[in-house]
Amino acid sequence: MQGVCVAIDVDVSPGTLALGQMADHLAQLSAARLGAVQRDSELSATALSAVLDALEQTRAETTTAAVLANAPRRLCGCGAFDRVMLSTVRGSVWSPEALYVCDERGRVALEIDEGIADLEIPLASPLVEAEVVRRRVPALVNDAPNEPRTYEPLVRRTGCRDYVVAPVIALSAVVGMLHADRRERAVTAVDRDLLRLYADGVGVAYERAVLTERAEQQRRILAEVSAAAARAHTELDVATSLDLAPPASPMPNASPPVSLSSHTDGRTSNRLARLTAREREVLALLASGATNGQLADRLTVAESTVKSHVKHILHKLGAGNRAAAIACYLRETRLDERRPQ
Repeated sequence: MQGVCVAIDVDVSPGTLALGQMADHLAQLSAARLGAVQRDSELSATALSAVLDALEQTRAETTTAAVLANAPRRLCGCGAFDRVMLSTVRGSVWSPEALYVCDERGRVALEIDEGIADLEIPLASPLVEAEVVRRRVPALVNDAPNEPRTYEPLVRRTGCRDYVVAPVIALSAVVGMLHADRRERAVTAVDRDLLRLYADGVGVAYERAVLTERAEQQRRILAEVSAAAARAHTELDVATSLDLAPPASPMPNASPPVSLSSHTDGRTSNRLARLTAREREVLALLASGATNGQLADRLTVAESTVKSHVKHILHKLGAGNRAAAIACYLRETRLDERRPQ
């Protein structure tokens, strides 16, 4: 049996070839795009992790100065951005304070010239930063040199092509802004959201530092008040012990001791006798709890005159403060009441 050879003619039209090539090209594009998406996802995940680590370190600061000094440096050093600038916001003006730059070796340096440091930029519309502060939202700026809403002198000095900016909010107010960009790779909406995440954390750290500093200041004030009260109490105890101590037995042929509570007019002790009649009146009113204003009204004099009387009273009685003077008055008055008429 002889073999039979059959020739099959496959007729492929040019259109069919074109469609196949297009399908191959689309597949290549899809693979490339998928790879780009995967790379972007990996970069975003790495950046997110780095930003969170930097934020954790910044939130450990306990003073407002440390928070503002270290926040931009740590963000720049984490690798998410190549440059980070911190600006302070005071009223309707914002001022760049620090610009950190990360080189190819990962070293962070402070690079801000006097021209940038001395800027005081009005937060006026249509400036991008004005909207960031007013609306308290971050912003992504593309093609910064040609964007009319940017502050052109700052863009020119820094040479940035695009950047992201986010407000730092603490105690219900915008206290600063963070700007960030890169040298080679453009920033995106993902970078804007990362910067907002970091700026929000910095605001929380700043607010906590403010509250910590206020609490510490209140503790210092209370400690000073307590120490002053303790000193006044000690002085009062010493004065009382001196006034009420029994006289020592006189030495033979010694002159009789002079009593601090001897009378000059039969009613007033020696210490109160040092005061004028007007000063004794002022002291009595002080002992009744009257304020300087009430004393001035009662005596029909100016408050400055009342303060002068009080100053003279403290000096003559040797009292360190009003409380000691009042205590002396009450003690001497009680002693006078107990003495025989």
